[in-house]
Amino acid sequence: MRLRQVYWIVLRKELRELLRDKRSLFWLFAPPIILPGLALCAGVFIGAQAIRIMNDGFPVRIEHAERAPGLLEAFEADDATYLVDPPSDPDSDPFGDALVLVTVPDDFWEQVTRGETASLQLLTRDNSIITHLAQGAVRGVIGSYKDDLVDQRLADQGLTRAWLEPFTVNEYQQRPSSAVAGMGGSGEDDDEGGGNILATIFLPLAVTSWLVGGGIGLITDTTVGEKERQTIENLLVTPASRAGIVLGKLTVVFLASVVVMSLWMTEGVVLNALSNAGPELVDADSLTPTSTLDILLNSGGGVLGLVGALTVLIIPFIVMLNGLVMAWCARAANYREANLFMVLLQLGLPASILLTIFSLPANVGTTIYAIPFFGTIVAIRDLFSSTLPTTGLIINVGTGLVYATLSIMLAAWVFNKEWSVTRGLQ
Repeated sequence: MRLRQVYWIVLRKELRELLRDKRSLFWLFAPPIILPGLALCAGVFIGAQAIRIMNDGFPVRIEHAERAPGLLEAFEADDATYLVDPPSDPDSDPFGDALVLVTVPDDFWEQVTRGETASLQLLTRDNSIITHLAQGAVRGVIGSYKDDLVDQRLADQGLTRAWLEPFTVNEYQQRPSSAVAGMGGSGEDDDEGGGNILATIFLPLAVTSWLVGGGIGLITDTTVGEKERQTIENLLVTPASRAGIVLGKLTVVFLASVVVMSLWMTEGVVLNALSNAGPELVDADSLTPTSTLDILLNSGGGVLGLVGALTVLIIPFIVMLNGLVMAWCARAANYREANLFMVLLQLGLPASILLTIFSLPANVGTTIYAIPFFGTIVAIRDLFSSTLPTTGLIINVGTGLVYATLSIMLAAWVFNKEWSVTRGLQ
C-alpha cells in the first residue's frame, strides 16, 4: 500500500481510538485545565484575605510605648496595622486581640540618646500565614521608625544619608544587536539589564516539562499497547508501508502535544498580561470591558513575539523527541520496559536542562545551537534572557528539522524490523 494511503488510514484509526478513550483524554488535558483553576481559586482566596487585611489592618499591641517617643504615632499613621487595647489579664494572655506584641525595654530611649544600639522585642502569637504577614507589616513600621532616628542622628552631626553611600553601582547588560526579543522586551540594549535571571532557569524547565506531560505518553499506548492487546499482528501481515504507520501514529501524538502546549502557552500569556496590567488596572478610576481589554492587550504585546519564537524552536524538538521515544517503544517487549525509558526521560530531561544552563556560559558560539537536544535547551535559555542571536535561532531550527527527520526515519526503520516489533509477542 502507498505511504499516503497508509498514513491517512493509521491517522484516522489512532484519532478515533484516542477520542474514544476518555481516561487518556482526561489525564492528557486535565493538568493544563485543573491546575490553573486551582491556582486561580487560591489566588482569589488570598486576594480576598488581602483585601480584608488592607481594609482592617493587622491588630498590634505595644507594651510600654511611652519609652519610645514617636513609635506609637508611627503605628497610628500606618494603614496596614491598628493598635488594640491591652487584655484584662495580661499575665495569662499578653496578646489579647493582637497578633503581634511589641515590647519596649526600660533603657531603650537612654541608649538611643547616647548614640548606642537599642533593641525592641517583637513577639508573635503563632506561626500562621496571617501572623507572618502581620509580622512583616510591623517590621515595616519599625523600620521606618528606625530610619527616622537615623536621619535625626545624622542631622545632629550635620550629615545626610548621602554620607552613608560613598559610591553607587550602575549595572548594564550587553546583548547582541540582532538578538531575538525575549523576556527583557525587545532585542535592543536595555539600561535595566535585561530579563529576569529566574526566568532563564525556571521557564526552560517548565517549557520542556510540557513535552513530557503532553502527548508523548500516548506513544507507549500506540506501540506497546498494540502488542499487549495483540492487535499489532494485523499491521505486520499487511503490505502497509511501515513509514506510513509511524507517521500516522506520530501525527496523532504530535497533535496532542501541540494542543496541550497551546493550553499552557495561552494560560502563560494571560497570566503574564494580568501580571503586567495589574498596577494599571488597580490605579484606573473606572473600568469598562473595552478599556480593560485594551489594557490587557497592550500589556502583553512583547509576549507574542516570544511565543512565536518559542513555537518555532519547540516544534522540531517535539518531533525529534517523539521519534526517539517511538523507536524505543516499538522495540519494547512490554509496558514495563517502555515505562522504564519514560521514567529515565522524565528524570534525565530536567537534569540535563539544569546541567546545560549552569555549565555553559552566557555567550556561546553559534555551533552550540546545532547540537541535538542540548542546542534547543540553550536556545530556549537564551531566548528568555534576550541573548539569542537571530543566526542562532535559524541554525537551531534548521538543524532541528534535520534531526526530526532522522528520528522519524529511525522509528520507521525499527518498526520495519520483524525482530524488533515482534519482541514480547506470544
